[in-house]
Amino acid sequence: MIKKGSLLFVMLAFLATNTLTWAQDNRPNIIMIIADDIGYEDLGSYGNAIASTPVTDRIASQGIKFDNFYLTTSSCSPSRSSIISGRYPHNTGAAELHTAMPENILTFPELLKESGYFTGQSGKWHMGVVPRKGFDLIYDKKPEIGHGGEDYWVPLLKERPIDKPFFLWLAALDAHRPWGENDFTGAHDPDKVEVPPYLADEAATREDLANYYDEISRFDYFIGKVEEELERQGQLDNTIILFYQTMAGRFPEVKHDSLTQGLNRLC
Repeated sequence: MIKKGSLLFVMLAFLATNTLTWAQDNRPNIIMIIADDIGYEDLGSYGNAIASTPVTDRIASQGIKFDNFYLTTSSCSPSRSSIISGRYPHNTGAAELHTAMPENILTFPELLKESGYFTGQSGKWHMGVVPRKGFDLIYDKKPEIGHGGEDYWVPLLKERPIDKPFFLWLAALDAHRPWGENDFTGAHDPDKVEVPPYLADEAATREDLANYYDEISRFDYFIGKVEEELERQGQLDNTIILFYQTMAGRFPEVKHDSLTQGLNRLC
C-alpha cells in the first residue's frame, strides 16, 4: 500500500535538495494538480466509459498511473495537510476539517523554496488560516480563480521568473458541490450514465451524476491548458506533473467514508 503523503514528501524533498546531482538550471519543474471530490472510478483512465476526460486519459497512458494509492484519511483538510507535510493526520496538529497546522510544521514547498525553486499556489487551499511560508506567489481568492478554481493556473505559470525551476500547487474546486452551469454543461447525457450500486437508480440521481461529470470535464480541460502553456514555454519535457485527488467523490457512502471508493485515490 502506498501512503501518498509520505511518498510525495520524500520524493519532492529529494528533488529540492539533491543539488549535487543536478545543476540548478537543469532541475525539473514540478506541478501538483489537485482535484476536489473526484472519485478514482470517475475518469476514463480508470475505466469510466461515460466521463469525457481526454487530457487526463492521455496523460495516464503516457505516464505512470497508480492503482493502489490510498488516502491517510477521507476528509479534505486533514488529507491536504498530510500531503503538504508528509505526516499522518494525527501528527500534523490539524486532524479536523478547516483546521490549520501549527506554524512549526515543516512543509515541502518550504524546502523547495529554500533550495531555489519559485513556488506558487492557485485555487483551493482549505488548510485553515495559516501563513504560507513556502509560497512566493498565491492566487486563491474568489472570483478571480473562477467557479472551478482553475482560472489562474495558466496566469500563475506565465508570471514565474524564467531563471528558476518552479513548483506550482494547483488545486481545483471541481468537482465539489454545488454544481453550476459552465462551458461543459450538458456534455453528459443523464440517460447514459452508469449509476453505481450504492446509489438509487432514479432520474434525480442520473441528473446529478451528469452534472458531476460536466465539472470533471472542465477540470480536465484546464489541465490541458496548463500543458499547452508549458509547451509554449518549452518546459513540458522538463516538468513533472503529479495529478491526484484528496478524497472521494461527493456522494453518499463514498465521501468521508472508509469504503474503498472513499480511500482509494487516483494518481
